[in-house]
Amino acid sequence: MDTDVWSCVVLTPRDRDPRVAGWRRLMLGKQVVISAQTEGEIRFGALSRGWGPAKIADLNANFGRTPTLPFTPETVLAFATLRDACKRSGHPLADKQHMGDAWVAATAIAHDLPLLAGDGIYKDAPNIRLLEESND
Repeated sequence: MDTDVWSCVVLTPRDRDPRVAGWRRLMLGKQVVISAQTEGEIRFGALSRGWGPAKIADLNANFGRTPTLPFTPETVLAFATLRDACKRSGHPLADKQHMGDAWVAATAIAHDLPLLAGDGIYKDAPNIRLLEESND
């Protein structure tokens, strides 16, 4: 699951983003996991916004319910292979500004998991299986 989806589904009120209901349907009956990149991005956001102890405790509880997949040698290889393939094909996921997205995608690839994402950066990227309404 990409960072933006996890943030919208778990951290914000359910009615704030109209996509949340569809994402929840796609997640039904599936084990939801996040990458270490996603956890790092969200923890950074919490720290930089000065979240207090109660809000951090809630965040930790949410992370406790969502397994975080660590970076492994397979993830590192998937990251390098993905960025190389994207660079060769001209896909924007190869760009430095999307490096975090590439780590999220590499985690999904390394674990042979579909990726639920809220933005279009992953569309048509090589070797990424997106979890969408049509293929769940």
